Amino acid sequence: MIMKKPPGIFVLSLLFILAAPLFIFNDKNYTQMIEAALSNPIEIASNSAGDIYLPAPNILDRLAEKDDELTMVPVSIGPREIIYYENRYTILSYKTQAECNKRKGLWDEKHGVCKAVSRKRSTDKEKTIGLKLLNIETGEVEVVAVKTKININGVSIVAPDGYQIEIVERPNGIRWNYWNTLYRVISPANIVVIKNNYPRETTETVSQTVKGKVVNRSKKVVRGFLYVPHSEFFEQEENRSILVKAGADYLKSTVAQAFNTLRERGVKSRAFPEKLVADVEALSPRFFERLPLLEQGDFTEFQLDPQKTAERVLIILGANKENAWRHTCNRSDACGWVQFTPRTYSNMRKFYPAAKVEKDFKTGAGDHTNSIMSAILLHDNNLAPLVKKFGDKILNDSDLEKYLAASYNGAPRWVSNSLNATISKAFAGWVTALSPTRKDSRGGLRKETRDFMTKLDYLIEKDLP
Repeated sequence: MIMKKPPGIFVLSLLFILAAPLFIFNDKNYTQMIEAALSNPIEIASNSAGDIYLPAPNILDRLAEKDDELTMVPVSIGPREIIYYENRYTILSYKTQAECNKRKGLWDEKHGVCKAVSRKRSTDKEKTIGLKLLNIETGEVEVVAVKTKININGVSIVAPDGYQIEIVERPNGIRWNYWNTLYRVISPANIVVIKNNYPRETTETVSQTVKGKVVNRSKKVVRGFLYVPHSEFFEQEENRSILVKAGADYLKSTVAQAFNTLRERGVKSRAFPEKLVADVEALSPRFFERLPLLEQGDFTEFQLDPQKTAERVLIILGANKENAWRHTCNRSDACGWVQFTPRTYSNMRKFYPAAKVEKDFKTGAGDHTNSIMSAILLHDNNLAPLVKKFGDKILNDSDLEKYLAASYNGAPRWVSNSLNATISKAFAGWVTALSPTRKDSRGGLRKETRDFMTKLDYLIEKDLP
């Protein structure tokens, strides 16, 4: 877009329009808004003719376009659950294709690794979903409604005439991932999916008048919510850098807000009762900035490309901000971006009443600031027995973040047992000191927690995010 340089009278008129409310309303917030606008002017480029150019919309601008139209798509959910199967891949240690074939693995030519394949049984209901599409050549944004079709072999998309949209299999085997499904538009050309309006069943309270009295009743309804699923388009350098930075900035801001809220509420530490939990030096904000990357980074994908896996989490965060993983729960009922379970969450409410964390579990786990506050409390709670058993010297241990992360993911007793074995029995390496498969070493770190540690080692080494 090209815009000629405005005449002086136009600039004066614009300044008068902006300044008038200051005199009429004397509004403090408006004053601050104008000051911020004047201190951060719009960046423009000009040419020798004196024309000025407004900056081209970036990916964040495109994601925000036509949200009102996307919201208006009439989403729906079918009446019955349908069984389907998908592949799931894990990485095996075999280094050659011949050895992989001999062991009946699947050789991944692209990554040069051997994969074990299993079939995962799932169920879902067929749905009508709204998709926001971006033409990457023209910049035009449009909205379409599509339907899912489910059979034993998986989920597919039924798109309007003239459109062909596929569901892409991720490196871990996941294809249908609900509101965070990876789509690829085959036709028309140069089209990508950048947001969806996804239907979700929820319970709402409705008021009815019965015999002259108002009665509140629970009613199941279908409501759509807007979500940006990951996209191959977001991995292009310009989009990737914008979204990764947005995700990292949001993550750090949320962690800072969680610490500030706990400090304002005067929440005392259980590890150091004389201190506020927010002032315990051993609980570094960096621990909690890494936590969502640990919980939401798939381990199979991490093994194939750790940097891309970490950035995928940040891209989703940058695109969705407070809505990222808000409604996500796994089969163990661990919910939200840092995967709290109901029992652990309830314990944090009981142990730290001054924190005033959200009473409802799913609401609290889905709220980013609230769930990071709860994670800080859980780390403090897990720190207490470590300090009691190993003394203050553990506070200066370079692996303290790892001990607390392993306690968070698994159980504090596994960490304590492993550390005790390393110290008293001179076993090398606390992570692998004890194995549940050995008769004399029950209580060591489970495989999931060891994988968790592998991811954490990488994030620490690369100083991410």
